[in-house]
Amino acid sequence: MSLHERLNQELNRQGRTQAELAKAVGVSAATVSQWRAGTKTPSTSNITKIARWLGREPWWLHYGESTQGSVPADERQRAAYRRECSWYHRLAPADEGRELGNPAGFAFSGGLGTLARETGQNVVDEATPGQPTVEARYTLIELSGAPLTAFLTAIRFNEELRVHLEAAAGSKQKVAKVIARGLELLDTDQRLVLLRIEDYGAKGLIGPEYEYGNYMAVVRNILDSYKSEGSGGSYGLGKSVMWACSRFGLVLINSNLSVAQEGKREGRYIGRLDLPWHRIPGDSTSYAGPAWFGQVDPEKTPVTRSYWGNHALAQDTLLNREGEESGTSFLIVGAYDPDDKIESLEEMHDELVRSLADNFWPAMVERPGGEPGLLTASVRSERNGVTVKTDLVDPAAHTPARTRLLRAHLEDVTVDTLESPGDVVRRYVTLNVPGRTDRSHGPQQHEAVVLITEADEEDANINRVAYMRGSHMVIRDEAVSGLPMGSRPFHAVVLAGLAAGDEPADRAADRFLRAAEPPEHDQWKVTPEVSSSYTRGSSTALTHFKAEVRNAIREVVGRPPRDLSDGPDALKELLRITPHAADTTKRPKVKSASGKPDADGRWFVEVAVSLPARTSPWRFSPVLRFGTESGAPIPVMWEELKASYKCTVDGDIITADSGARTVRFTGTTKATSHPVGASRATALVDVRVYKGGAA
Repeated sequence: MSLHERLNQELNRQGRTQAELAKAVGVSAATVSQWRAGTKTPSTSNITKIARWLGREPWWLHYGESTQGSVPADERQRAAYRRECSWYHRLAPADEGRELGNPAGFAFSGGLGTLARETGQNVVDEATPGQPTVEARYTLIELSGAPLTAFLTAIRFNEELRVHLEAAAGSKQKVAKVIARGLELLDTDQRLVLLRIEDYGAKGLIGPEYEYGNYMAVVRNILDSYKSEGSGGSYGLGKSVMWACSRFGLVLINSNLSVAQEGKREGRYIGRLDLPWHRIPGDSTSYAGPAWFGQVDPEKTPVTRSYWGNHALAQDTLLNREGEESGTSFLIVGAYDPDDKIESLEEMHDELVRSLADNFWPAMVERPGGEPGLLTASVRSERNGVTVKTDLVDPAAHTPARTRLLRAHLEDVTVDTLESPGDVVRRYVTLNVPGRTDRSHGPQQHEAVVLITEADEEDANINRVAYMRGSHMVIRDEAVSGLPMGSRPFHAVVLAGLAAGDEPADRAADRFLRAAEPPEHDQWKVTPEVSSSYTRGSSTALTHFKAEVRNAIREVVGRPPRDLSDGPDALKELLRITPHAADTTKRPKVKSASGKPDADGRWFVEVAVSLPARTSPWRFSPVLRFGTESGAPIPVMWEELKASYKCTVDGDIITADSGARTVRFTGTTKATSHPVGASRATALVDVRVYKGGAA
């Protein structure tokens, strides 16, 4: 059953109407009709509102009931995988060289938060081209008793793996202590924690078994990213965090492919175990460490390869996928927090939600028209199949001010100065991208976007700026220093590279910034790749860019200096402060606005706009937005504009008469563009000015 079917079922069961739902959520009846028909999918924020109004869990409305293990496995398929699948352990080289752990796993600091950040980035990077939204689903699973025994049997844990794990745990290496602790906990507690990470609407593990491709980059190769230039990752290290968050270095994989491989698309199954070099007591054979679970390749015996289309294996190892949509499911066996700060299932759940919200809220913000963002994410926890906790990650719930700020930019309802609560100012700052040493492009001038809004006094994490590029992952979130005395509290966001546009300079900037990120992708600095790939000037360009961002923020949030000329001389001397340069930008401002809804559900307004003196006529478009209790003001369309005093109207553009200092006009809105009924909204009027007097 799909989302729209569950919505219809629940509305009918409760005897509620489409109009009531539209009113409760703050959308039009037409939008609800599209949701019910399945022609439009509500955003995560709207799913949360709908579910609460219906008295249901948002997870249930979005996904329905979990189908893992709900259908009995085919015993013939079960017998087949037990007969045909085994573990292949790579032998150590003849020179007895030893690799005592995967170095990629030590390239990151941090625990489950880092795991969520890196895997979330991979999900966004692997979205199928043309796919408007990709889903990331995180499921924590605690097994004990019979379900635990069945799972361990399916992966041949005691039959094949345990002897290798015990041998690896006997060394003096750091990773050996983790493995030993994992075995100890399994034996004493008789329980095991798994973490399943799934993406839907992604490419899947495409590519040949032994040749260069996405599959090889994930399953067999180290430090291989195989990603496009616009992606978030570039070092091939992110995937290693999954193995680092397993007490046994064990991850199982099941994938549906967007492009057929060997004529197959569904159920590409493989497992990888990352151990250090080891030797089993009583056996002279030395093992390199890595091992793979799959079907023995008859041409490369005893090497194992992908095992295709066995639903019983997927079900027995808790890797069943819902439907045939392309994407990949990873199962981390013995999942834990390498920082040793989190132990309980509930704490792990909350940490995943927090990290996903902190790092990917820009990708989750709904697009104009209420469409879902680039990414939707959810976290679910269960014990032996019984749900413990569920969360749809809603950016509007976790960071409401920044969500509103980005939506204002996407809907083009920004203003020039901070004057009213909820205003969002947009500024542009320049990043001078150096030329590339391969001469693929010369120096480029990129215009990044800076968004600023005034923070409420009770807001957390104020006076900070978040940076992002085309991956829509937060690269860095830092405090802004050097603010003028008396500055407004604020939230700010920088959109750079492909997050700002899709022109050649935007693409060049995104490529440059990607190269400027270290393996953690948490800042922009001169890296070895920047030094080798770009001409001189990279350090200056990055330093100047960050300084321009800070200057733009200070200019917007700084308050004009107070006039102290009327005070006593002694007091004036005490209060003498060198003022910050005031913003000299002058623009038309709404002087007065009045109106009310008419009998046809339209807003009729009378507006007066004051104009600064200048020689050329002012040209601007009035913008009317509905202020609602649910979030940012929402723009509506004009049905008619009429000039009343010292101006002319052409479409939605008003041109002031030459020399006019005040203009007046009337406007009537188009009722069909209203997100809520006119009588239920507050009308807010602003003006969008055309620079240079030209539209």
